[in-house]
Amino acid sequence: MAEPNLVLGWFAAFVGAIGFGSFAVPIKGDAATKVDIDPLVMQSYKSLMCFLTSWLVVLLGQQVTFTWWGVVSGLFWVPGGAFNIFAIRNAGLAISQGIVASSIVMVSFIWGNIIFKEPAKSQVMAYLSVWLIMGGLYGMSYYSTSDWVDNTDHHHDHEATSSAHDYDFEEDEQDAFLNDGSTSSASYENEPSPSNPLANSLEISPASPGREKQATPGSGAIVVCGKTFQRRNLGLISALLCGTWGGSCLVPMHYSKGDTGGLGYVISFGTGALLVTIWMWIFRFLYMIAKLKSIREGYAVLPPFHFKVMWLPGATAGTLWSLGNVGSIVAVQQLGQGVGYPASQAALLVAGLWGIFYYREVTRPTTIIKWFMSAFVTIFGILLLGYESSSTGGPGR
Repeated sequence: MAEPNLVLGWFAAFVGAIGFGSFAVPIKGDAATKVDIDPLVMQSYKSLMCFLTSWLVVLLGQQVTFTWWGVVSGLFWVPGGAFNIFAIRNAGLAISQGIVASSIVMVSFIWGNIIFKEPAKSQVMAYLSVWLIMGGLYGMSYYSTSDWVDNTDHHHDHEATSSAHDYDFEEDEQDAFLNDGSTSSASYENEPSPSNPLANSLEISPASPGREKQATPGSGAIVVCGKTFQRRNLGLISALLCGTWGGSCLVPMHYSKGDTGGLGYVISFGTGALLVTIWMWIFRFLYMIAKLKSIREGYAVLPPFHFKVMWLPGATAGTLWSLGNVGSIVAVQQLGQGVGYPASQAALLVAGLWGIFYYREVTRPTTIIKWFMSAFVTIFGILLLGYESSSTGGPGR
């Protein structure tokens, strides 16, 4: 195996952080909010762009190679990506990405240090660096949402009173759909039809008349199988599932043989992601057919792609994520699973900067200072982890 290039590895981790930290911006944008995009629909845009852009590695001189381990990676990434989108739209960008990044760091370190036995100068310092990273990520996540939480608490009573009727309406509509397979005739204009299918009945609430704007993340409830759950709680659980399940998406690359690692794995990953996405749509379609006892109605309730509105945000999100994916693949190849993937989770630093300076989610100077202090702890932990593992080579040695 070739000697790892640490400079290339850390540069790739930086590129991965930029891509992973920016791809959620279109998901949080006005277009996705206007149509209340279904998580699997948005994930489909990401998967398609991941597949299309994967072939660009040929322009870098990479030969076309394929391994079925890329499909295994897709089995981890596609469901994890859908969980992540659901978390962003229902729990909020900063807090969900904090949970995702922290859990990915822990999962990657477990794979790299415990399972793959990637050596470190000091196990104690390696574990300390991981806890520093997770603590810093939690701090950035917390201070990215504290202003919003304070404002929400201040207006909570008023909002709860004014929106009580809307929530009752939504729950009635969801109960009718989940129990009978159709919405009430007095609901809203978008009744199920092959030309105008409903949003995902298990995740997306139909909007009542006059409610075109998406609710504040965490507000409202979602009815699943007759049980009511708070959006924020389901969003936080989805973020944890994304980190723990999706955080293993590059592990299969360690088992690929020959020249299918590193950039040679990108095409396999993109192909696997597209195949798994198609399988998930087939499974969803068959599930709805079995539930509604009708092929026509099963097709009618599949969520729309909103192509005219979402093609640009979807393509942008997918391209940015693909950029982060290529960076993280090269980082893992050069630095190892226990260092390369956690280093790319500095993406939360990028996402936080978007939140502070673009969305202006945090405005208090003291909160911004605390956020940067947490960011410093995260960066210090990443550098310490890199130093403790600097004597090691790439994965699988």
